[in-house]
Amino acid sequence: MTSLLEQMRNGGTEPVPPFAVLLPPGWLSLEPTKEALRELADRASGVFRSQHRPDLDGRFRVLMDRAARELLQRDPVRIMLPGGDVPPEDLFPLSIIVARVTAPENGPLDAKVHELVRRHGAAPFDEDAQIMRWHSDGRLDLDGGVATVRSFNYLIAIPGTERHSALLFTGVLPVSAGERLDDDTIAGAQALMDAIMSTFRWSR
Repeated sequence: MTSLLEQMRNGGTEPVPPFAVLLPPGWLSLEPTKEALRELADRASGVFRSQHRPDLDGRFRVLMDRAARELLQRDPVRIMLPGGDVPPEDLFPLSIIVARVTAPENGPLDAKVHELVRRHGAAPFDEDAQIMRWHSDGRLDLDGGVATVRSFNYLIAIPGTERHSALLFTGVLPVSAGERLDDDTIAGAQALMDAIMSTFRWSR
């Protein structure tokens, strides 16, 4: 059965209006290409190894594998993830994929949002209810095993589209790829995503 988000992943043809978020020091915002992901994964792998964090290196590789697959299924806009200058104490195996989603037949997204509320517990993130937030867990099949992935999702209607098109920010965190991340680390990743999304603005 096709999932709700897959139903909304048919993209659009109009340019996405410019927007801005404030990223943590050392994070990068990249054009969504496989080459960029591969280059960044190699660079981050060297950083994790130099800081004696093979656990994060493995999780980050899992993350890059998932991100590359997501690129084939979405209308990607940006990829945001930690670069080589992130302090060791602030490292998370977390990346953010920004994609445009459009309701089937260019109808309004309202019915889909109501379904997200009912099925996934989506709720307004901001006082004006311009951003809907929810999280979900999934399994990622990899060579040699299975990873459990936590996704932090934020849906924002694109102005001027009569609510038929939106930006979907998805923070992807491998929770279990051999050894499970501790609850404090998962909560920290959620807090980091919330802090980033609290700075979201459409550029004028």
